[in-house]
Amino acid sequence: AFHWFGWTSIPGNACGGRFSPCPDGTTPTILLAFLCTFAGTLLVNWRVAELTRVRPGKALPAVLVVTGILLALWPGWQAYAWMRGPVLDRAWVAPVDRPGTVRGVGNWPVDSTVVRARTDGLTSYDLADGHERWSLDAPVRGSACAMSDTVVDGVGVIAFGREDEPCDTVWGVDITSGRKLWERKIKGGAGFEPPTDGRLAADSGVAVALEDTAVRGFTLRAGVPRWKLDLGEECSPVVASAAAARTRVVVQCMSGSKFRSLELVSLDTSTGTHVRRTALPAESRWEAAMVLSARPFVLWLKEKDDRGTDAVLAFGDQDRLRGSVKVSGREEDLRMTVDTEQGFDARPALRAAVAGDVLVTAVTKPGEAVPGAVSGYRLGSGQRLWHTGTDGPVTALTRLAGNRLAILAGGRIGSLDPRTGHLAEGPLIREGTDDVAEAAQLVPGRHGDWLLVNPDGTGITPPLLRVSN
Repeated sequence: AFHWFGWTSIPGNACGGRFSPCPDGTTPTILLAFLCTFAGTLLVNWRVAELTRVRPGKALPAVLVVTGILLALWPGWQAYAWMRGPVLDRAWVAPVDRPGTVRGVGNWPVDSTVVRARTDGLTSYDLADGHERWSLDAPVRGSACAMSDTVVDGVGVIAFGREDEPCDTVWGVDITSGRKLWERKIKGGAGFEPPTDGRLAADSGVAVALEDTAVRGFTLRAGVPRWKLDLGEECSPVVASAAAARTRVVVQCMSGSKFRSLELVSLDTSTGTHVRRTALPAESRWEAAMVLSARPFVLWLKEKDDRGTDAVLAFGDQDRLRGSVKVSGREEDLRMTVDTEQGFDARPALRAAVAGDVLVTAVTKPGEAVPGAVSGYRLGSGQRLWHTGTDGPVTALTRLAGNRLAILAGGRIGSLDPRTGHLAEGPLIREGTDDVAEAAQLVPGRHGDWLLVNPDGTGITPPLLRVSN
């Protein structure tokens, strides 16, 4: 029994190390297998010899031996399951993406489905069996270059653009049916290369789109132009976020080729009315700007100046800067994203989350490239609250109900308390670890199962993988 359970538990007949860990109990199971083999063989030979002296014949010993082996399977399985602990196995895998030139740019998990945006359109998958519910092709020669971070009232907003042209064709899509509700042309932001993050947002019945020097609002379900805020010829929006009836836009202004300002502009989402402008702590052009949380509003801002701001900035309801966390410190570096060549470009799967006043993010020690730990920082003060090591590289982080986080690290999915940093060890992905990309998105299921969505689903890794116990 131990031979069978032990050897068949090794995924792909090979495991070990940080990147492909063996299930707990594999080593003791295999050791017990050899111990029971030799000890059992000696004991059986001894008892059979004793029995045949009393009752000659071969039939009865054979029946007793076979019966004993069958009776040993159940306690053997229970002992092995106790040593191994909980595991997850591959339930289904979505078919490989075709054609092989496409790439995933973002995802919308909605109820019992996941809508995966590829460069050539949208596809909805059923979480129960992985079957395709619907697909929607991109415009001719158009590639998906931006998408809203959330689906509001069953409508997602996505934009397309042609090669070396602006990201200027915006669609509103009914996520239930896959029907295109409306299409609008905007003055796409010149000077950025698609795909990109934060060019679209949705909230309060309005779709927000960033143009080259303006911010536009459309009715979410009909796409009717609702408002427009001009920022000026030399001012361009960088990234937007909408939540709780408030839209916040990072705006950069130039004087010719000279940097002038970087500001946070707040708008009323329903009317587009300008509420306030707040200067950001920057004295050079932006290099990275990404919204980590819409409410509370938390922004990662990095300047081009090596000595400039490179920090996570936390703002209050009145857009006052109330705290910051440096991305690179003496003890560790924050690793909130992965290499853009490997991740989702239009809606990244972050290895960071905001829970209350705590920023939880993957981190690396100086000199390391792969994060093997997570840390929690208080946004108001920038103080590190806790640091928790993991059994392997941190692949994904996602929010759960009850103000907890799920973390995929070392092939194991655990539950993390953002207040204390306590990591409750969870099940190991026994079958399917090799099908998980470095930048995968982790989506919780309904019955303890999980869905992993990969950016590249053209053959090395599948587009989607569901694992269950």
